[in-house]
Amino acid sequence: MEIELSIKTKINFVAKYIGTKTNDWLIIKRHLINSFNSNDRNLFSCRHPCTKKQIINSFDLSVMDYWKEVTGVEVFLNPEKIHDPNWIHRPKGWKLRQINNERKNKKQ
Repeated sequence: MEIELSIKTKINFVAKYIGTKTNDWLIIKRHLINSFNSNDRNLFSCRHPCTKKQIINSFDLSVMDYWKEVTGVEVFLNPEKIHDPNWIHRPKGWKLRQINNERKNKKQ
């Protein structure tokens, strides 16, 4: 995804005061989001509503690449903080139903 010039300007501003102090994407992203207006904030990814882990989109990846180009620091994102696409939402009490069905099948 191509980054607009106005957004690059804001990224450069944040890169000046963060520089090489950190390579954690979530910290950098927080500073970037605080410097953007509400329309531009929507370009960034959001957290999954249930797991509260990050869902990385193409804009995030392009900003990460641009950040490396500007600062020379490769951005790191902890894999434990990324949402697993194979995650399954289970309803409340799902394990109890499963255990009860197993017990019922054992008796038969």
